[in-house]
Amino acid sequence: MNSKGQMRVVEALLASGVIVVAMVMMIMLIRAPDPYSAKSKNELSRYCYDFLMTLAEEEVFDRAIFDSTGIRGDWQGRLKNMLNAFIAPTIIYNMTLYNMTWVKDSNNDEMFTQVLLGSVSNASPEDFKLTNFVVSADLTYTTRKNWVLKIHLELARG
Repeated sequence: MNSKGQMRVVEALLASGVIVVAMVMMIMLIRAPDPYSAKSKNELSRYCYDFLMTLAEEEVFDRAIFDSTGIRGDWQGRLKNMLNAFIAPTIIYNMTLYNMTWVKDSNNDEMFTQVLLGSVSNASPEDFKLTNFVVSADLTYTTRKNWVLKIHLELARG
């Protein structure tokens, strides 16, 4: 057998393999991302911020959480009913509310801390893990009762 012929065959196979790998890599790098998911994520993020701002402008948090004596006992149920009415059923949400308060530490220095008031959701944490993307927005809101609330809203397509 001719060793030069065998080397030419091995050389041709290696060259073909290199060409195939280069073409596959080029296709993977050139392929455009899915424009629907990018657009959908941007729209959902914008919707999240706009929704929180609309609720704040209409003073919904004041009416849902507080009454004349202070915090309502059923504020989470009222807020959940309102969110279920305003948010499309195909969107899952989780809204967490914090009361922002000033506290003094051991050195008598004042610090701004957040105390969890509660959360309202129409999904479990596992539901959020199963979605392609989750968007969130934070809003700091001063109520008519002079409470400072930090509102964190997470949205995902269900």
